[in-house]
Amino acid sequence: MTLRTRLAVIYAAIFSVLLGGLSAVSYRVLARQLDADATARLVELTDGLHGYLRFDHGASTIASDPNDPDQAAFIQEATQYYQIYNASTGSLVVQSDAIEPLGLQFTPAEVLAFRDQPKLHDIRTDYGRMRLSNSLVSAAGDLYLLQVAVSLNPVDRALNAFLDMLLWVVPISLVVAMLAGRWMVGLGLVPLVRLAAATHAIDVSNLQQRLPVRGAGDELDEVATAFNDTLARLERAVREMRQFSTALAHELRTPLAALRGEIELALLKRHPADEESRHLASQLEEIDRLKQMIAQLLTLARAEAGDIAVARTPVDLGALTASLVDQLEPVAQAKSIDLRLELGGTATVQGDGEWLERLVLNLVDNAIKFTPEGGRVSVAVRRDGEHAIVEVSDTGIGIAPDAQPHIFEPFFRGDPSRSAGAEGAGLGLSLVKWIVDRHNGRIQVQSSPGKGSTFTILLPLH
Repeated sequence: MTLRTRLAVIYAAIFSVLLGGLSAVSYRVLARQLDADATARLVELTDGLHGYLRFDHGASTIASDPNDPDQAAFIQEATQYYQIYNASTGSLVVQSDAIEPLGLQFTPAEVLAFRDQPKLHDIRTDYGRMRLSNSLVSAAGDLYLLQVAVSLNPVDRALNAFLDMLLWVVPISLVVAMLAGRWMVGLGLVPLVRLAAATHAIDVSNLQQRLPVRGAGDELDEVATAFNDTLARLERAVREMRQFSTALAHELRTPLAALRGEIELALLKRHPADEESRHLASQLEEIDRLKQMIAQLLTLARAEAGDIAVARTPVDLGALTASLVDQLEPVAQAKSIDLRLELGGTATVQGDGEWLERLVLNLVDNAIKFTPEGGRVSVAVRRDGEHAIVEVSDTGIGIAPDAQPHIFEPFFRGDPSRSAGAEGAGLGLSLVKWIVDRHNGRIQVQSSPGKGSTFTILLPLH
C-alpha cells in the first residue's frame, strides 16, 4: 500500500468516526428536543384546559367564548384527545370522540393509581404512540382526574425521516471524503514526488547536483537539506576515492616498468628454451596485463572526474564498425568463431570517433572473449526512427539474471566458474556505459545463461 493510499485510508477512517459520532449525537439531540417539545405542548394544553372546565352535579362542560378564534383553536386542540374520570369512584365522566378508538379506557383501579401518581405516560396504541398527562381537578367538593393526550407520531416520523437521511448521506459522504482525501493527499505529496524525481536523477556521475529547497521551512525542506548534506559528504568521499585510485595507478606504473625491464634483462641472459625463461615470459605477460588494467583504471577515473573532453563531429557508425570487425576477424578465427557484420543503411551520429570506436571494440572483444570455440558473434548497425542502433550478439556463456544489473559496475565479474578463462579486470563495460551516457544514448542487455547475450546501443542520429 502506497503512502498516498495509507494517508487517504487514515483520513477516511478518522472522517468516518467523526461523521458517525456527529450523526449519533445529532440524532440523540433531535430526539430529545422533539420529545421535550411534545411534553411542553402537552403540559401547556393540560394546564390551559383547567381554566375552561366547569362541573355541575357530576357533569363536565367547557366554558369558552365561541367568538374568540384563539380560544376556539386552543379548545379544539386540547379536547381532541381528552377524558375525565371521577377520582373517587373511577367512573368515566366524559371522553372525546377521537380518544375512544385508541383503547385508553382504564379500570377504576388504574384510575386510582393515576390519581395517586399523576405523571406523564407513553402508551403504544394501534394508531401509534400517545403521551398521556394526568392531573387532578377539584370542583364542588369532588375530585376529578383529567387526562389529555397528544400523538407522538409526528415525532416518530421526523426521527425516522432523519435516520433515513443519515443512512443515505453518511455513506455518500464517506465516499466523497475518501476521494477528496486521496486528492488532497496527492496534492500534499506533490513536493515529495518532485523530491523523489530529483533524487532519481542523481547518480555517481553527477553528485554535484542538489535537491531543490522550497524555502517553506517545513519538514520537506528539512529532508531536502539533510539529503543535500549527505550528497556533499558522499561527493567528497567519491572524489577522494577517485583521487586515490588515480594516484595509486600512477604510482604503480614506475615499479611495474622497472620490474618489466629487469625481467627482460634476465631473459636476454638465458636460453629461450630454458624452463625458467618460460616462467619469466609468463611473468612479462602478467605485468603487461597489469599495465593494461592500470591504463583502463586511469582512463575510467579521468572520465568519471570529467577530465576527458568528448568531441562532437559526424561519425559514420557503419564504416567505423566495419573497420573494427575487419581488425578483429583474425582474433575470432583463432578461436574458430564465426564473426558476422550486418549493415542496414547509413547511420551517422554526432560524437567522438575515438570513443565510439572504443565502445564498439569493447563490446565485440567481450563477445569473442566469452564465446566458446565454434560459436558465433553477430554485429549489426542500422537506423530506427531517430536513433542509430549498434547490436552485438553472441552465442556465449551468457549472464546470470542476478548479475545483469551489476555488469556496468567497475571491477564487477560474473560467476568466476563461468568466466575463469576470460581475461580482463572488469572495467570494459564501465567504460562502455560512460561513453554511451556522454553521447546521450542508451544501452540495453538481453542475456540467458548458456544461450548468449545481446547488447544494444541506441544513439541519437546526426
